[in-house]
Amino acid sequence: MTTPVLTLEEQCEAIWAATEAEDRRIQRMNETPPGIFIFDGHQRLQHLLLEVVKLHVEDPENDTGPVELTIPFDHPVAQWMHDDRGRMARGEGENFHIDVEKNGVRVSARYESKEVVRDEKGQRLLVVTFLTDYENLKWIDCWSNPFLPAIFQFPRIFLLAGPAIWVLKTALFVNLWRIYSSIWQIPDDPMNPLKWLDGLDMSNWDIVVAPTTFAQDMAAGTTWAMFVSRWGKWHDRAEMILRDAELSVVTRRYRHGDPEPWPGADLKDGALVIDIVDKSGHMEGAANGGSIFDGLTRTLRQIVGDMVEDVETELAADWPSAATMFEPRKGVPAVHFPADWGVETHFKTTPSKGLIMNTGGHSMPGVNEAISAGIQAGFDIVGTLLHVGAIGGSVDALLKPFYTDTVLAWISVKLPHRKQQAGSSGYLEYHIDLPGQAYTLSSLLAIRSAVVATSRTKSASIKFSASGPYAIGWPGSGHMYKGDRGSFEVEGSTLREIHAERMSKAILDWEAHHFAEWEAEFGPKADEDAVDMAIRKIRELASAASELGVF
Repeated sequence: MTTPVLTLEEQCEAIWAATEAEDRRIQRMNETPPGIFIFDGHQRLQHLLLEVVKLHVEDPENDTGPVELTIPFDHPVAQWMHDDRGRMARGEGENFHIDVEKNGVRVSARYESKEVVRDEKGQRLLVVTFLTDYENLKWIDCWSNPFLPAIFQFPRIFLLAGPAIWVLKTALFVNLWRIYSSIWQIPDDPMNPLKWLDGLDMSNWDIVVAPTTFAQDMAAGTTWAMFVSRWGKWHDRAEMILRDAELSVVTRRYRHGDPEPWPGADLKDGALVIDIVDKSGHMEGAANGGSIFDGLTRTLRQIVGDMVEDVETELAADWPSAATMFEPRKGVPAVHFPADWGVETHFKTTPSKGLIMNTGGHSMPGVNEAISAGIQAGFDIVGTLLHVGAIGGSVDALLKPFYTDTVLAWISVKLPHRKQQAGSSGYLEYHIDLPGQAYTLSSLLAIRSAVVATSRTKSASIKFSASGPYAIGWPGSGHMYKGDRGSFEVEGSTLREIHAERMSKAILDWEAHHFAEWEAEFGPKADEDAVDMAIRKIRELASAASELGVF
């Protein structure tokens, strides 16, 4: 059957019709509002959000971006987000997630913090800040040897060389396997024998890596790289490799109904698929400029013989009300702010983060010494039997770099209760970057401090007039001051909860012809990060403990 030959006019009309159809499609897509889907801590769909005051999304390359969502506080979805206790009691988890879909792009993110505020019209709003799913990669440690328990790490450094995409994916995959396999970590339900084998089935993982074989990456001509880590964050170790090879990390939550991320993929609904792609083409010739007259100038990047530097070769150019009165007792709120009192309350909460705490770097006291003594004694005996003298010291000097800090040098502690509350989808590991001896007083202190630093927090600031029933001041003059405990409710909340926090800051504002206005801040200090503060305190206490000889 022959294809009918169109006249020039018919060809032009067909091209014009196709162009108009494409213009209409693009216009419809641009005019369609973004789809906003809310999921619980187990990545189960809970709400399709239609009433939105404001949405702001930033999705940077190879880094975490914020997603800011503002909705009326009296909206059912806002009340669901605000009800932390209710979500945990119903088994939905403390965490919740968002998918924003627009123009074929899906940006998924996890709840970072939420605030109840009032706009200029007096309407109560819930402002929720999410962090995009790349943040998960900043909460995964790359162990020296992910196939061995933390108590014994040999060799001391994880080293892998090859094409950059294969290297980065392999390093991430083996550490995800370590986390989800429960071989060296206690499973979430230790009494269920099948849970010890969960990690062998990738369909149960919350984070998976799209496979790329060594041969595939070699054939693609990806820049070679060397991945080196000794219990460092994957993101920190991969950052320079990604920049040098001009690679992009693609994070996308798999939802039922989506095309398979790869042929034969068996994934759970809501699994985060990590892929690394080369969109730059710098090894094949990439545009780097040009002019409207000559077209784009293409350059080819080539690595020179020393395997360190690279050159650009130019190619051809082309184109908290249950209480009403509190007694002034220690630990009991001195004042209470009801929800209907008219005071301005700014309330903020953050969830707990990190399900596994890792720290260490050096073997616990006596381990290296015991190994050294054993080697020296053993080879001294061998030397005596062979009539070559005591050779233990020489052999020990040769072997010391290989065995030092490989046994009992690291501690890894899982937090099953936090996992149960947070949900099956959450940030995985928190690494306390304090090189010191493991299984000592200071290391246990570091673990404890890290747990506290990454726990959920509540904070509030309360503004009220000097003409109000309470006065901020010292005992004998006022009702409360720094360190005193106060309680408050969140106006507009249907939970009617009372939140009690210690007062962390007192602020006084005054202008002529106006009453003085106090502002009280309750909860952790906003001007100092809890994790940074914990690390600083751990360093001080660890140094003191070492000087005292208790490690």
